Amino acid sequence: MGVYFSKKYTLPPKALISPSVICMMPGIAAYKAMVSMVQIGYFGFSDELFSQMMVYLFEALFVTSGLVLGLSIPGLLFYRRRPIV
Repeated sequence: MGVYFSKKYTLPPKALISPSVICMMPGIAAYKAMVSMVQIGYFGFSDELFSQMMVYLFEALFVTSGLVLGLSIPGLLFYRRRPIV
């Protein structure tokens, strides 16, 4: 949709795509992962806290990597100057 509207209104595609992605940043998951790390340091190591920390950490990493791929793939597919094959 960002590519379509960028051509329709003659705007750069990143100007329409990037602001919509900013609100999807995994702030809560990253915050909970850091809180779990602090709790491990304060209360000592436990399997429950470690697994909770890893769940939130991987959730934040996967969401961030999905956003990066979602922003980069349309630019690679739609704005190539040379053919793919």
